[in-house]
Amino acid sequence: MTVSLYHFWSSVCSVRPRMALEEKGVEWESCYIDLFNFDQMTPEYLLINPDGVVPTLVHNDEVICESMVIIDYIDDAFEGPSLKPDEPIQIARMREFMTLCENKFPAIVLPTYVKYILPKLLNRWGKDELQKQAVRRPTEFMRKVHGDGVNGEIHSPDIEKCHADIQIVLDRMETMLSAGPWLAGDRLSLAEITVAPYMFRLLALGLDDWWSSDLRPGVAEWYARVSALPSYRTAVSWPDETGEGYEEVGLSTSR
Repeated sequence: MTVSLYHFWSSVCSVRPRMALEEKGVEWESCYIDLFNFDQMTPEYLLINPDGVVPTLVHNDEVICESMVIIDYIDDAFEGPSLKPDEPIQIARMREFMTLCENKFPAIVLPTYVKYILPKLLNRWGKDELQKQAVRRPTEFMRKVHGDGVNGEIHSPDIEKCHADIQIVLDRMETMLSAGPWLAGDRLSLAEITVAPYMFRLLALGLDDWWSSDLRPGVAEWYARVSALPSYRTAVSWPDETGEGYEEVGLSTSR
């Protein structure tokens, strides 16, 4: 059995399968895709992931794309503790929440691009080169985000709308956690693995006060539990293999 994961150190979508693989106890091969060197747009990588994004899982020569599909597949394909609740209604609540994350958390892309990705890219490339790379992006969404960011066309109202969407998810979490310590059922599930990487990114962006004990106490207690898990610590601690991490652009996750 061979398991290979194409991933990038800080990609929230890459953190998901790393955490799931750790929870299931699966040995895997790291295939590092340096997004800041545009490895994701090489012809070789586009052959296995035509959208030019990470992560991609390859298991026994079968290619699985999209992080939500990947973590579900990992739970089904490998032995180890189940990452789904026991009761059908709990599974339904888990999937409802995962869908909410997929609908609302893309909003994290713009603040991430402004405060983290663009500064890192500018450390490596000039503006002209970044404009050329924006055109090469395989998906319309990433072409627009990349192009707007390079051209200075992401403005405060755009960021504020993104922040509002993200806080909808945090409010839903607070409500769900009133029933128990985990988002769905009585143990960690794919719901945690879906959202936990976003929490780490919000921490890096300096927005962790959104789940302070005063504002959202349930989320604060939940995050303390999740952030203590070995699988989470391993998943979020993958090194920036060709740079200086978040600190390179004045951000930090050490709080």
